[in-house]
Amino acid sequence: MLIGAMNPCPCGNLLSKTKACRCSEMEIKRYRNKLSDPFLDRIDLFVVMQEVSSTDSSDLSSAQMHQAVIEAFKRQKERGQQRLNGKLLEEEIERYCVLEAEAVKILESAVIKFALSHRSIASLKKIARTIADLSAHEHIEKSDMLEALSYRRRK
Repeated sequence: MLIGAMNPCPCGNLLSKTKACRCSEMEIKRYRNKLSDPFLDRIDLFVVMQEVSSTDSSDLSSAQMHQAVIEAFKRQKERGQQRLNGKLLEEEIERYCVLEAEAVKILESAVIKFALSHRSIASLKKIARTIADLSAHEHIEKSDMLEALSYRRRK
């Protein structure tokens, strides 16, 4: 597993609510282009972190999140999966990542709009399967696929 972090720009203030970014568009573009597209294509989840304030609070406690993950893990095992969703092989993706009709339409649209590679499509299906498991959905629904797409890299 690889977990990485990167500032949104060279000075780190691009998304800040309190500090001004002092980078030019060219500097930001050059900074973001340091990582190649083939490398970035192998990263499954991209999350933009926001500044935290003392008034921010989560709807779920850590214990509740932990329980939701355990329940998702149980759903995977009940389906007969030998591997976790993120480690599924090609034939297992087709067997366990069953998409409802609306989710298929969303995925087909995304394939065309974003020119997704085979690797990206497989990754999206595995992520959507995990989201569906966390939501207790038997099959991957439209909302699961839309959320999975929201974790894709923004160009």
